Amino acid sequence: MNKTDQASANKALIDRMYEAMNQNKVGVMPKFWTEDMVWRGPAGVGTHHGVEAFEQNVRAPFIRAFPDKNGYDEVRLAEGKFVAGTGYQHTTFAEDWLGIPANRQQVKVRYMDFWRVEGDRIAENWVLIDVLGVLEQAGYNVEKVLKFIGSKPPEFFEEAVKE
Repeated sequence: MNKTDQASANKALIDRMYEAMNQNKVGVMPKFWTEDMVWRGPAGVGTHHGVEAFEQNVRAPFIRAFPDKNGYDEVRLAEGKFVAGTGYQHTTFAEDWLGIPANRQQVKVRYMDFWRVEGDRIAENWVLIDVLGVLEQAGYNVEKVLKFIGSKPPEFFEEAVKE
């Protein structure tokens, strides 16, 4: 398969994966990902090894928080075994996520993904999720949040969690 055909096949794989992901149920990802895949998410979500860890530790909490989400890429590019996309998940913020209290309002979650495909499955994914944008849409003044966080040493937050 030449590079152009490979890129087209990989973009089609991502299309099928998104179609399944937008069903908003756990258990549909194994047919798109290698068993030992690596998902590298933003701070607060972290890196997860294996499709089962991805389903349980990333997707399940996200689906609970945003049960009616519908994601789509506004831009998707492919080159060889790599595919990149950026877009939005339109959804209701229904349940707390990453310690952010749900506001039960419509939000638009911005993201960027970089996938590495091996054969006919996704093997690795680097993901940026606009967590600050979610905070802002949940009613937080992000500038004040960042100033507060920046004014405290890391130990402050460790102690706050213990209380």
